[in-house]
Amino acid sequence: MEITARRAGEQLVLSLSGRMDGTGALQVASAIQQNLNDHDTAIIFDLTGVDYLSSAGLRVFQDSIRKMKERKGHIAVCGLQEFVRKLLTSGGFIKVLSVYPTVEDALAGTEKKTVPSAGMIQIAGSGWSLSAEHLADKPCTLAVTGDQRAIHEGKVTLHDVQATRGCFSGFCVGIGAMGQNRDIAAPLLGEMISIGGTVYWIPTDGHLTSDFFTAKDSESGGMKAFSLFNVAFTGPFTDTIRISSEQPEGMTLAEVYEGIFRYAKHKYPDFKGVCAIAMKATIGGLCSSDMKISLLAACAEKKAKGPFAMPGGKTVTEFPFDSSVQEKISVVDVKPKYAGDVLISVGYGIDLAVAQKAFSSDVLSVLFYTDARINDNSVFLYNKGAVFKNLSWDNAADFEVQIKTAPDTGEFVAMHNLLNITKVKSALIGISPVSAIRKEK
Repeated sequence: MEITARRAGEQLVLSLSGRMDGTGALQVASAIQQNLNDHDTAIIFDLTGVDYLSSAGLRVFQDSIRKMKERKGHIAVCGLQEFVRKLLTSGGFIKVLSVYPTVEDALAGTEKKTVPSAGMIQIAGSGWSLSAEHLADKPCTLAVTGDQRAIHEGKVTLHDVQATRGCFSGFCVGIGAMGQNRDIAAPLLGEMISIGGTVYWIPTDGHLTSDFFTAKDSESGGMKAFSLFNVAFTGPFTDTIRISSEQPEGMTLAEVYEGIFRYAKHKYPDFKGVCAIAMKATIGGLCSSDMKISLLAACAEKKAKGPFAMPGGKTVTEFPFDSSVQEKISVVDVKPKYAGDVLISVGYGIDLAVAQKAFSSDVLSVLFYTDARINDNSVFLYNKGAVFKNLSWDNAADFEVQIKTAPDTGEFVAMHNLLNITKVKSALIGISPVSAIRKEK
């Protein structure tokens, strides 16, 4: 089976050629998984080159109809050969599929006619485009526990671990662990996010296996959340942004934030350079860096190994300075994965040129660090995400309600600390430009 995928706006066109038997059906299902964006409104199957269709192929259409019905979208077919038409008719599919003679007719017939609202702002970038809608005027405060720079430099100990308040409400991102007390949780401090009422976490026990806890799980098991670093914020989000890549492989997380910052500067003349986000996206390829072993143990090892005095008043250390302690204990995976799955991400981005003028250095410094190995440190991004399969989503429903409850409807796969080269094909993002940063005691 030969498959060519292309898109026109929010319409996905799959041109198929060959036998849509068991093997071909699997290939088509995989193509849909990898190419369907989260807010596509139509799938158009060009079947001009398909001369055979089996029951396995019919199931692909059945699954596609169900998937698009959930998002109030359309399934169209065109170029039907006689055998294929007879099979679709006998199976009852002709009644629920839109049939057109050509792809051009199908594109015209399934195009979603929308009139932008008066407050809609549209921005085009290099290989991407976005539309944004303002929802509310409410200042956003980031509540910060811990110090990102101290962690990067390996200057943290058990005394820096604190109980995390509000972990099962709102949104949180950081380094934490679940445990009955601080001593139990501390050796397992790893990547952690909170989405609504659920905490997702990777314990640093050497296995890189994700876990999750609901508020009910926490209460019944006597578990508490502890963190070494935690950034918390609540809604409502001031704006929602829909952003789509023009490239089949998607756009990077850095490009997503480029769009967010451009919109924020356009919409808010007093934008302070820091933006908190929650995002639902179709994954193009996820790249990650996740802590595998204890951060506190690595920091203690660094302290034990140096620096120590040498003759002549000089010092030397056995611990190299080419990367941070956190990076040394992390597993970096730059091979893109989870293409076509759904990402629910929480995090924040900082445009440092703007933020350093708007916030005092002692307040802003806890949120970021500078990487000497990177030439461009003008933007700092900190985002983690949970990956889901078969996650239900209604594009017409309230974004904040959906982002908090949607994970309950999908199959949780994994969570990761996202590298900026992670690619998404399209995303719906709630943003909150940050007006204040509060350091928690």
